[in-house]
Amino acid sequence: MIDLRSDTVTRPTPPMRRAMAEAEVGDDVWGEDPTVRELEEETAGLLGAEAALYVPSGHMANQLGLYVSVRSGEEVWAHEHHHLVGDEQGATAVLARAQPRLYSDGVAPSDELLESWIAGRGDIHRAEPALVWLENTFTGRVVPLSEQRRVTGFAHRHGLRAHLDGARLWNAAAALDVPPAEVAAGFDTVSVCFSKGLGAPVGSALAGEADTVLRARRARKMLGAGMRQAGVIAAGALYALRHHRKRMAEDHGRAAELARLITERCGLTARAQTNMVLVQTPAGDGGRHAEAFARHGVAGLDIGDAVRLVVHLEITDTDIEAAARGVAEAAAEL
Repeated sequence: MIDLRSDTVTRPTPPMRRAMAEAEVGDDVWGEDPTVRELEEETAGLLGAEAALYVPSGHMANQLGLYVSVRSGEEVWAHEHHHLVGDEQGATAVLARAQPRLYSDGVAPSDELLESWIAGRGDIHRAEPALVWLENTFTGRVVPLSEQRRVTGFAHRHGLRAHLDGARLWNAAAALDVPPAEVAAGFDTVSVCFSKGLGAPVGSALAGEADTVLRARRARKMLGAGMRQAGVIAAGALYALRHHRKRMAEDHGRAAELARLITERCGLTARAQTNMVLVQTPAGDGGRHAEAFARHGVAGLDIGDAVRLVVHLEITDTDIEAAARGVAEAAAEL
């Protein structure tokens, strides 16, 4: 089975395992784990931030970013398909007790929408806006930096904060051929993942101003995620950050080739940007197609009107050819 469900399925490489086994460790709750501190400092530096906080998951990084930016009952503006809304078990309402206000078109809210939403500010009947949320990449698509800066500029002109869910920010930076700090620029908080794209076994980070990250560190402990000798896992993330970012272009190239082969051979439309391929299906038919792909040796993820195939560091050129063949066989069967 060629597993293309996600780039989170990768296993640590032998050099990464050695780095983890040999990691220098200490008690991170007391700020004494040197490997965690090194990872946090290096992450902050790459993102152009004052500080960063290592956390177990992207879910936690996002929720901490929300928690430090809104008060109970305030609004966060996001896309209806952002991870914050559909994939974090209602934590927005449970932890930060924020109210999402959602748009459905585009990769960022339009100026017209932003102006119409801010116009209601101060109305005693509605929640007060506090935070604007973006993702990059967004379902594999790279959000143009001009769009990000347009939205963060609006937010700051109106006294709102801005958060970037950058779980695959490293992919966006690689696709745009810019330093990660350029993708993170303009945001008050940024979350990044060390497993998606980079291949580390566990961990994400939240970056921002030092005072903001200190508040997030306290909230992390409150949520029970104060870690002790966490350098063992942080070493895997640090290795990935140093050694796997430059190879991301290989994943992007293989994803583009897979999309081309599927479109040319299978009677299906596939598009790729960065390392993610979306194979379009009739409305609501993604599940049936994903099951057929699996019967022919290709594991993908049903996302409703498409099957998602994610290329990662364990996938070779031979795997791409075999995956395209499997999808073609499945398409002929459907």
